[in-house]
Amino acid sequence: MAATLGYGLYLRRTSEPVTTRRMVPLPRKPQGAGTDFQKLKIDLHVHTNPLSPDSFMTADEAIETAKGIGLDGICFTEHDRAWQLHAVQLLREKHGFPIFRGVEVMLWGGIEMLVFGLNLDFTSLLQFRDLSKMVTAAKGFMIYAHPYRGIPEFTINDPVAASEIMIGKIDIASIDALEGLNGRNKDIRNQRALEVAAQYNLKTTGGSDAHTVSEIGTCITVLSRKVSTDEELLDELKAGRFTSAPFRARQRWSWREAQK
Repeated sequence: MAATLGYGLYLRRTSEPVTTRRMVPLPRKPQGAGTDFQKLKIDLHVHTNPLSPDSFMTADEAIETAKGIGLDGICFTEHDRAWQLHAVQLLREKHGFPIFRGVEVMLWGGIEMLVFGLNLDFTSLLQFRDLSKMVTAAKGFMIYAHPYRGIPEFTINDPVAASEIMIGKIDIASIDALEGLNGRNKDIRNQRALEVAAQYNLKTTGGSDAHTVSEIGTCITVLSRKVSTDEELLDELKAGRFTSAPFRARQRWSWREAQK
């Protein structure tokens, strides 16, 4: 059974096994809401409607789900749109829960970056170098989101070829971290992201990339210190006091183009 997600794509469940040639261990055991990480657990990549039109949940639904499964915070990273600070503050007060904001920015070439400290609406496609300059000027933080998404299946199985394609799209020295664990990725794509992060000595974040409540918390970012504001989150990211981790059990997903 397929669910329409927008952008001419469908999402469907599959039980097909995924095999990889692992160089870096891929975290596989979902920790679940009852696990005590002794650190702050945040889903750093979440989309809500209406700012992300392809999402099937409201901010209130996302927040209550995050609270219910045992997360310590949630970050809204809408497609090319920024949450206004006053709106986030109202949600924080309403739910008594840490809520943060970033933006997932689409760039030329179809790549996407999660940016923090640059809460703007992006109304046109930018080149990577232009966004990089903007993030640097704002003293922000930029994460390469799901870096191996879009690379053909037959190529992803070749780690050298896949990394050459991925690195060729950006200036690797200009990004601050890689999204190593994305809840909507196949395991092998996350595996490749972890491998290249290790190769280039980059820290990795985790996020569900949730568009429905059932996806929230599949992958998370674990912070070493408590944060409650966007500024504090940015400080922790820039200090490198974070890591990616699995959290909530997820179903395996795969993509296919919609059939007309």
